[in-house]
Amino acid sequence: MDTIKTNFEKIAQQARLDGAKVEMLLSGGESLSIGYQKKKLDAFESTQSQMAGFRVILGGNQGYAYTENLSEESLLRTYREALNNAKTVQKGEGFEVPLAKPSAFQAMNLFNPENIEMDKQMEIARLLEEKCLDKDARVQSVPYSNFDSSISFKRILNSEGLDQEFKQTYYSGYAYALAKEGESSKMGGEGFFARKFSDINVDEVVREGVQNAVDRLGAQKLPTGKYAVVIDRTQFPMILAMINDYFSAKEVHEGKSLFAGKLGQKIASDKFQLVDDPFELRGSAVRPFDDEGAASQKTVLLEKGILKNFLTNLEYSKKMNLPHTANASRSPASQSSIAPTNLIVAKGTKSLQELLSSYDKVVHLKEFSGGLHAGFKESTGDFSMPAEGFLYENGKRVGAIDQFVMSGNVLELLRDIEELGNEYNKPGSSRICPDVLVKSLSFAGA
Repeated sequence: MDTIKTNFEKIAQQARLDGAKVEMLLSGGESLSIGYQKKKLDAFESTQSQMAGFRVILGGNQGYAYTENLSEESLLRTYREALNNAKTVQKGEGFEVPLAKPSAFQAMNLFNPENIEMDKQMEIARLLEEKCLDKDARVQSVPYSNFDSSISFKRILNSEGLDQEFKQTYYSGYAYALAKEGESSKMGGEGFFARKFSDINVDEVVREGVQNAVDRLGAQKLPTGKYAVVIDRTQFPMILAMINDYFSAKEVHEGKSLFAGKLGQKIASDKFQLVDDPFELRGSAVRPFDDEGAASQKTVLLEKGILKNFLTNLEYSKKMNLPHTANASRSPASQSSIAPTNLIVAKGTKSLQELLSSYDKVVHLKEFSGGLHAGFKESTGDFSMPAEGFLYENGKRVGAIDQFVMSGNVLELLRDIEELGNEYNKPGSSRICPDVLVKSLSFAGA
């Protein structure tokens, strides 16, 4: 018996008596996390979680409430809390927010529990650390390494008769090695994301992670100035994170997006093309429907540098008379908003070596040293970000360069993109990018 459905139908009936519409978002899952330190088991955690979040629409108002208790009594009590919140919030903008109606959506068969033996999972966690320590004599320790096995689910029901569920399984992990040579010490690492246990390649993670660390040893200061820069495919996702919210119709409506009023205009290099694709299996943000239950779709955001679409949910599609892109985003504990799924930058035709040979001097940016909070101002697009990388002269690596600060404006950066690489970053990110050559940025080093 599907007690969740039975209990929700009772709540939906009560909502009709209350003159309201109701939506329930359920999410949760199971995870196993294993880590080793100094060749000994250091962390072993198995968790389960589930949560239900209600959204009640009463006229032009919306009210929210959530609970981790999925009993009939708790769900009804949480619905009533959301209803009361809808009654007390400030009036909406004169129209009733629609709920998603049942519709066909693209099946995504990503729920494949494999029942891998525990000792095999622990072996992956152990080898991530052990092989890093054994790979190179300069590796002093592996401060961070971990293996995770995960199952997640999401289910949405509403009073329009919608009832949809999506489950997925995946594995992820990482290893970060600390290398030392003389007075120089650097940390570098690599991670993995796999849908099948057999696809996990520990040797590749170790080889690339240790290489990332030892390559940076002996880093020198970069003379302050303007340089052409190749932003590595692993780091360009940070640039996408800067412009992420600018595509939200909600941000546009509230006057917070620098893309407001620019629909149909050229805002980036004609080499730059960007799509939102919830079906791309390389990405971590795959989903057959959004967090309102609307069937997912692929949306072109930038085509030859021209802004083609904003991202919408049902509310802002109606409010702003824009195409509905099914990008509603929320957790059971949060209010409805708008967010992209997998942002994918179209690849170019150049190899990384060709990009690095484009100018007499090129900085290869290999790592941003902090998150967006480290130096990005969303209201202006200005950034001043600490980073590390390598200096190339005439296509040859001169050496590693120690922490420098790269400054500029993200809108100018998009316009100054000259070429894009022909390879993507590894699976597991919701931002899928090639290497990107930018004509000139300011660097503060020595």
